[in-house]
Amino acid sequence: MSVKLLEHLRDELISCGVVQNTPEFCRAWLGRSEGYIRTLRNHGTGPSVETLTVCSHKLGHYRDRLRESDDGEHMRLAEHFERLKVLCDSAIARHAEAVWRAPERMRA
Repeated sequence: MSVKLLEHLRDELISCGVVQNTPEFCRAWLGRSEGYIRTLRNHGTGPSVETLTVCSHKLGHYRDRLRESDDGEHMRLAEHFERLKVLCDSAIARHAEAVWRAPERMRA
């Protein structure tokens, strides 16, 4: 998994006015320290499945709350959250499949 996914999620949430900057995104949407993305980039690693799961769950939670409203802007934001949640869930699924398909795990 790539840090680019987190950067995309962050940029989308900033463009929606949900977060203002990277430190806020890392703390509020990933449950990590404000320097999480910078640390991943410096180490050349990607986000953990746990981090993506936290973000996906929060997106789903607020998507559901926004769908309870009759406000058109809330509905638009709910659909945007749904698209971002799908990105998180797809990355989680790809990682899970890579783990169970690893040759050392495929032995009988």
